[in-house]
Amino acid sequence: MAECQGTTLIPIGRVDPIILAWLKEDLPKGLSITVTITPPLPLTPRHFFKERNQYLADGLLAELTTLNPDGNTLSLGIVDADLFSTGLNFVFGIATTGRALISTFRLRPEIYGMPPNPGLYRRRVLTEAVHELGHSLGLPHCEHPGCVMFFSNSIADTDRKGPEFCFRCRRRIE
Repeated sequence: MAECQGTTLIPIGRVDPIILAWLKEDLPKGLSITVTITPPLPLTPRHFFKERNQYLADGLLAELTTLNPDGNTLSLGIVDADLFSTGLNFVFGIATTGRALISTFRLRPEIYGMPPNPGLYRRRVLTEAVHELGHSLGLPHCEHPGCVMFFSNSIADTDRKGPEFCFRCRRRIE
């Protein structure tokens, strides 16, 4: 399993500072890592697809490549924009070895006609961040529906699984 000393949060475009504060506080509890935050990167139109009104997640993730020169720190990009990936209508996030990207856009309860709920929103953001960081550490999707590494096909899957690893996945990253 990949060895890392910490995670760098990289806001892309306008990201609510409270989300960064939540992640800085919550990520070390589940992953035993240090967390730092960089100044925001611009959200450029280069990866925006007007006909879909979405950004291509793969392109945004590729832009994080140069931000981890030593390989000992994971990079987690955070964007408040709707994302898609090749072959998928939308994604909550995407990852590759050493770097990950999450979108907060579809994690807000208001998107689904619900009233604002900061506690639920915080849990969803943490769940997707831990899930994508798990992938960046080399974990595949897990078959256990309660594990954070279970594939989220919908927001209901994200809500059901929560931000914790199952025993097997936890062992693989320790």
